[in-house]
Amino acid sequence: MTTPSLCGSFLSSKQSLVAFVWTATTILTLMAFVMAIIMTVQINMQYQHLASIYAMDDDYNNQEGEGEEEEEHGSQDRNKDSLLYSLMATTSSRSMTFVAVYTMALAVVLNLYGSTAIVGFTSLRGDYIAPCFSSEHNSMKVGIFGGAIVIFANLLLLCAVVLGEFRVEDYRDDKEREDYAPYAVERIATVLAVTCMFLSVLYTTFAVLLFLTHASEEDDSIDLEETEYHSKPLVTISDRTPGEAFLTMDESRSS
Repeated sequence: MTTPSLCGSFLSSKQSLVAFVWTATTILTLMAFVMAIIMTVQINMQYQHLASIYAMDDDYNNQEGEGEEEEEHGSQDRNKDSLLYSLMATTSSRSMTFVAVYTMALAVVLNLYGSTAIVGFTSLRGDYIAPCFSSEHNSMKVGIFGGAIVIFANLLLLCAVVLGEFRVEDYRDDKEREDYAPYAVERIATVLAVTCMFLSVLYTTFAVLLFLTHASEEDDSIDLEETEYHSKPLVTISDRTPGEAFLTMDESRSS
């Protein structure tokens, strides 16, 4: 008896469905990290360019010599802007860098372990490929893996909330902040916060799907065992061969 297909010939079982969703999760995770890295590099290049422009203007104004009082006041403002944009471009956070690298490392480990030992993955043609280092279904390993996914999703949610409130405190008030762009590290923190929130939703969805399919597989296995138990034929005396000896109670006592 063949297993009914869930989606034509593409998803033939619940196991292939979980593997397909896990493969999509892995690809989306990789794309999210690549996009975050690209946006981080672009932000750094943009602020470095602004800082170099203001530094060139500052050097040019210093070479002009003495001028009127208004020109000196404008020169002081340009010097202030040059210093401010230089700080905006060079200010960094080691803790935020550690969070980004640690999150990426955890994601890589989980995806490699899930693809090679627990769930498997789907090929480009849609064929299910079983895990390389696990030949049989182990409920305990699946439960541990699902728990790790839930913990990782909650960690991503926590990082998204913390990074979303990241702010550099300096001498400026809120009114002065409105006249200038935010720090480069603040914009990078926003990018990482959005990335972590997206990945948190993604891994939470997969964890829910994993537990639902695992629970349904357990119910199916229990129903199958009960069906096999009740479908066993009863052995009667007529089922014995003609030459088979029948042991009575008296014969068993005498022996």
